[in-house]
Amino acid sequence: MDSKRIFVGLIILVLTVFSAAHLHAQNAQSLSGANLATINVDDLSDQDILNYMKQAENSGFTEQQLEAMARQRGMPESQISKLRRRVEQLRMGVGMDPESELKPTNTSGRQEVIFNEGDVFGKLGGNNPEENLTEEEKNIFGYDLFHSDVLTFAPNLNIPTPDDYVLGPGDEIIIDLWGATQQYIALEVTPEGYVRPENLSPVYVNGLTVAELREKVGERLSQIYSGIKGTNGQAPSIFYQVSLGKIRTINVAIVGDVNSPGNYALNSLSTVFTALYAAGGPSENGTFRKVRLIRNNKLVKEVDLYEFLVTGIKQGDIRVKSGDVVLVKSYTNRVEIDGEVKRTGLFELTEGESFNDLLEYAGGFTNTAYRSLVTVRRSGQREREVIDITSDEFALFQPKDGDVFQVTPILDRYKNRVQIEGAVYREGEYQLTDGLTLKQLIEKADGLRGDAFLTRATIYRTNEDFSQNTVPVDLGKLMSSQIEDIPLMREDLVRISSIYDLKEEYYVSISGEVLEGGVYPFFNTMTVQDLIIIGGGLTEGASGSMVEISRRNKDANLNTTAEIVTIQIDKSLSIDTEDRNLLLQPFDQVYIRKSPGYTVQQQVTVEGEIGAPGTYSISRKDERVSDIIKRAQGITQYAYPEGAILIRQTEFSSNKSNGEISQQYLQQLRAKLLSEESELKNISQERLIERLNKVENRANVNSEEDLVGSRVKRDLIEDIAEQDSLIRDIELKEEEPVALDLVKILNEPGSKYDFIVKPGDVISVPGRLETVRVAGEVTSPLNLRFDKSFNFKDYIYQSGGFLITAKRGRSYVQYPNGERQGVKRFLFFKKYPKIEPGSTIFVSRKKEKQPMSLQEVLAITSSLATIVFLVDRITN
Repeated sequence: MDSKRIFVGLIILVLTVFSAAHLHAQNAQSLSGANLATINVDDLSDQDILNYMKQAENSGFTEQQLEAMARQRGMPESQISKLRRRVEQLRMGVGMDPESELKPTNTSGRQEVIFNEGDVFGKLGGNNPEENLTEEEKNIFGYDLFHSDVLTFAPNLNIPTPDDYVLGPGDEIIIDLWGATQQYIALEVTPEGYVRPENLSPVYVNGLTVAELREKVGERLSQIYSGIKGTNGQAPSIFYQVSLGKIRTINVAIVGDVNSPGNYALNSLSTVFTALYAAGGPSENGTFRKVRLIRNNKLVKEVDLYEFLVTGIKQGDIRVKSGDVVLVKSYTNRVEIDGEVKRTGLFELTEGESFNDLLEYAGGFTNTAYRSLVTVRRSGQREREVIDITSDEFALFQPKDGDVFQVTPILDRYKNRVQIEGAVYREGEYQLTDGLTLKQLIEKADGLRGDAFLTRATIYRTNEDFSQNTVPVDLGKLMSSQIEDIPLMREDLVRISSIYDLKEEYYVSISGEVLEGGVYPFFNTMTVQDLIIIGGGLTEGASGSMVEISRRNKDANLNTTAEIVTIQIDKSLSIDTEDRNLLLQPFDQVYIRKSPGYTVQQQVTVEGEIGAPGTYSISRKDERVSDIIKRAQGITQYAYPEGAILIRQTEFSSNKSNGEISQQYLQQLRAKLLSEESELKNISQERLIERLNKVENRANVNSEEDLVGSRVKRDLIEDIAEQDSLIRDIELKEEEPVALDLVKILNEPGSKYDFIVKPGDVISVPGRLETVRVAGEVTSPLNLRFDKSFNFKDYIYQSGGFLITAKRGRSYVQYPNGERQGVKRFLFFKKYPKIEPGSTIFVSRKKEKQPMSLQEVLAITSSLATIVFLVDRITN
């Protein structure tokens, strides 16, 4: 039995790259991290162990290394013994698949033994690069260097073999021969330091560098391959190359103030930085300036991590050897710098370093820092003290442990600023030069605008006590040199008002029969004709109407609120010559009235069993349903007039008004012109399309509907429904059915049953109906065939009868024309409504009764007991 192969199974205890998913389904425990103290080998299946053994076959661990690692990770001796037995059983073939027999594998490239950040190397204590650092740790300069999963300091294994690499037991030497002979030789350095080439005596290589090894191997190979050196003056016919294959594992102790001190198994190319990363870097109290590498009880190198942090140069980052000790002592001198520096935090200084060195580590001052003076808070023998450092003392001042440096910002004020705003061409801040005056500042700002208020400008001046004075200036006289120019002072603010800032903004408005009504800016000499043109022109409805101008009343003595001016519009949409040039005044409101009797076409729709169904325009304001039916050539022989219904828009309808319908037609015309296949259009069509494009964004102002009244009605209904808890939720619909008795309308045209039609009405006349629908609280809601001999209850019984939840007295029938009739009661008698074809019988549901709670029962009982008690007292 090869004991090394038995112990190779122990590698599964230190490999964390494998997930716990490989373990037994229910009882397997995770092997990742450092939680091996509770591992149970019995929970691992044979296949689990075989899989891990395959992965660990080429690890190169010695028995002592494997066993030491297992114990270091906390694995009990009993479990180690169990694992030995399990591996021995698998090696003897117990429960082992013949095809899974482990075989040694030859490798041609350089390999490390176990170097993997997720495995033994890299924070054995289970450190996570994303762990949450304390506020103190976050402030320490460089602390996060060893807490990153990006910068791991892992040695590069894909570089050429270093000539200064020192060989030791466990390394693999690759000898490649080519030329007159082709041979690949892999030799492992024995624990005694020898390699054993075939047909040659052992060669001692321990302690040799790769360069020395290359020369020594060449000498020995030339003993059996004469072509290596060449003979009789001939060139060599055999060439060779010596390189490293699998590299050995070394043990390094990392002690002192590190996050995870201990012994670490690293590969032989690891450096001091690599070892520090494995231990999680210096702890909160560890030094970053004097990391010591000790070899054979002697100090070999002292590494300053700040060199790498500041300059990027890894000075002193030499390779470690097996048995080396990396010592991180506690820091000696740590100070804090805060304020206007590029990198605030805690910094470690060595003896002889000054504030300038600290400033370099902090990245220097920010652009807003006050650089002439830095304040230091220092802990004295008995109390704290404050020290001021001037700029000429930066290179001499020696920081002490615990010092706190505060770099303050410069003052948020200007020593040579003046400002100007208002009616100048270039408002803003300007430099206060010697002798600068107000007139010169205005010239710097490219002069006054045309709307500048010349009677008065103001200079706001700040005094030393931060109070303000105002200096009034007659700007007109200043600019004409009638008064002396005014010298300016630091922080003066010059404000020059516009004439428009000192008066109400002028505007005019137009509404009514114009295409684009609204509010427009006022300009001088503006006429009514100008405003109508700005408003897009008059509509056809303005023909023969008038223009009414409402003007603000400026005469306080008159008993009027507004002055009214009227202008007549003729049938050609023109205004009289005299009135056309009437000048408007600011705030005028112009109303273009609609011509009396002008009405846009309005339509109703007739559908169903009608001789000529379709859309019909309303010819007069008192036209009735019978007139429309007559124009539609009456009802057909298949019509069922008793089921006719009228669908009418409510006052809350959002359907298009007549003006919007007109715009809709124009939009359809535009779409038709644009959809024509021919891309060639004459100038007339192109201009028409341009005009129709404006229709897309044109607002409708032609409707005479009482929109305010509709809104108020809606608000009243919603308010009542919200405040009155007895009213059910009210749904405000845009269309509602109106019960229509078409039989009486056709028999008695013009009677009270004959409705006057309104725009948007839809008269629907159904065909003959042959069914009756039963819905609600019945056993089987369905449609039934209409039968003249059936009454209300007959249809209920045919639907399976009432349910126990049915409220029979609240049942009702809805007829095809929208009319509803309920069950009538007289004493103990009920009269059910008549059933007609197309009717719907609806049976209502009883209101669910909530069971009485215990509190309610107790309350009622208590009340009854009180009443009985009172009655008894009164009686006695």
